[in-house]
Amino acid sequence: MVGISSAGIGSGLDIEGIIRSLMAAERIPLTKVTQERTAINTKISIYGIIKNSFADLKASADKLSNLSNLNPLKTTSSDDKVVSATASSSAAKGSYSIQVSQLAKAQSVAAPSVATSDSVVGTGSLTLTLGSYDSATNTFTDNAAKTPVTINIGEGQQTLDGIKQAINDANAGVTASIVNDGTGSRLVLTSKETGAVNGFKLEVSDADGTNTDAAGLSMLAYDPTAAAGAGKNAESLQVAQNANFTINNLAVSKASNTVTDAVAGLTLNLKAITTAPVNIEVALDDGALKTTLDGFVAAYNKIRGNLKDQQQKDATLSKETTPSTLERGMRNILREQVAQYGIGLSDIGLNFDKDGVLSLDKTKLDAAVAANPSILEKVFTNTATTTDARIKFVGADTKTLEGTYAINISTAYDGSNTVAGTINGVAGTGIGSVLTGATGEASEGLQFSVAQGAAGDMGTITFSKGLAERLSDWIGSLSDEGGALVSRTDGLNSRKKRLDTQEDRINLRLEQVEKRYRAQFTALDTMLASMQQTSAYLSQQLAALAQQR
Repeated sequence: MVGISSAGIGSGLDIEGIIRSLMAAERIPLTKVTQERTAINTKISIYGIIKNSFADLKASADKLSNLSNLNPLKTTSSDDKVVSATASSSAAKGSYSIQVSQLAKAQSVAAPSVATSDSVVGTGSLTLTLGSYDSATNTFTDNAAKTPVTINIGEGQQTLDGIKQAINDANAGVTASIVNDGTGSRLVLTSKETGAVNGFKLEVSDADGTNTDAAGLSMLAYDPTAAAGAGKNAESLQVAQNANFTINNLAVSKASNTVTDAVAGLTLNLKAITTAPVNIEVALDDGALKTTLDGFVAAYNKIRGNLKDQQQKDATLSKETTPSTLERGMRNILREQVAQYGIGLSDIGLNFDKDGVLSLDKTKLDAAVAANPSILEKVFTNTATTTDARIKFVGADTKTLEGTYAINISTAYDGSNTVAGTINGVAGTGIGSVLTGATGEASEGLQFSVAQGAAGDMGTITFSKGLAERLSDWIGSLSDEGGALVSRTDGLNSRKKRLDTQEDRINLRLEQVEKRYRAQFTALDTMLASMQQTSAYLSQQLAALAQQR
């Protein structure tokens, strides 16, 4: 019998076609698994889009939780080439008239000249002391905030260039440079900081035994109280001086031309002596504010649109409740009021239409801010009011619950210790002058500072969480363990893993089924081929018998 090498060759049956048809039917469950996995991947992708849109909304809400974004200030100067300014959110709006009579300058002195920067000067040590010089009394007062620095000048450092490098490496509050004035090289020392308190004196301990003469290392000495050539050997190029100016006719003197501590929240940049008053205007930057609010509106409407789209009849997530639950939760937060103040979004011009689309009425916003400058802070951020002015709200966290809390201080802050006391009868945690609510309590995370020396019953603090803070906290919870977005995507990923396992089982079964079909049809093919050969043989024999008759 001839061997059969391929199914169907012996019998003539289309066995491969039969097996393909049978296996196609067997693979129907696998097709369903593939289709379900594709559907799950699509859902996971859409939830990723929703999660990203929520992240954008949270970022916008966080901006509104920051007071500097709710109270952006702009400054204008009548002559910014002379005086310019910048303002933080804590600055007071208004006008400031600035007149500058003197700019702050750094002290600078120049030592006597030598032939070149490689000329040997001498060895010994230099002591640089920062402080202020009073020419009226011929006294030098050390700057208590700066420690005198002694710089050793040894062999290999005794040239003018070596001394310059040693001074600069010492970081003693002055900068050394070498200037060729046409007659020779001179060491020039300049204070790193401007202001009268940042002047300096340079005392020398000269290896030649004489510390104040003009020979050797002592030629560099500069003590403003000494006599010229006897300890005051360097030449004064510029005395250290403060910036002297007036703010609304109030005299002010500062060590720097960049003044950050004259008016709270306002930085003044003094550039030149004035010939006429320079007017600085500090006002609300309503353009920046509206840009921030427009960004929030756009981010809200984007995620709302995403969630609405997935609630439509033929949407991928149409049969899931998560999109509608998320939309409702988000909308409900923004339709709340801040109870302590009885205000909400509609009071500042943020309104929902009948379809839930958010928009900003900028005319109403302007009117609301004009009538109540702190209204945006009250609507959006965490705020607190106290019944005792010695208690100042510092902050809170996501675990702090809204409410009114009684305060009692048992250990007053004295400027160096740690305050101690209770919030609603529960001991808080003190760090310096700040007391924080205890973990696990309604006041957890609530922080306030206590004025130095204040103790006993300090009244109450009433904490309110702004709508932007509430929204940001809620969005954050969606991605926390057990949150709606995490739970749903985790569920989909778990289902996908089960489908992967199911697919592996089906593929294993299909492999076994195909082997069985091939074995069965190979046996059938062999049997049919044998029967066909037998039939041909019998036909031949019958034909032969018929011929013999």
